[in-house]
Amino acid sequence: MARKLILTILVLSFAMLELLAVRQEQINTVHTMTKLHRKIDASNEELIAIQIQIEIACSPSALNTNLALAKSVDDQQ
Repeated sequence: MARKLILTILVLSFAMLELLAVRQEQINTVHTMTKLHRKIDASNEELIAIQIQIEIACSPSALNTNLALAKSVDDQQ
């Protein structure tokens, strides 16, 4: 009877250790995913800032200013 109890305790302990290892892998995976999501968010913010700069540079008022500047340089030559 004592041997069965000891064997049961050992098997349950081994099973608990395996479950703990699986849980730790899940935690590590979630941590890695979180880091990647943060990098993606930072890259998206940078892309949005670049898109805004492009839209400002290509706006009609900016293009008119550049065109007028080009005409004045051309007239001077």
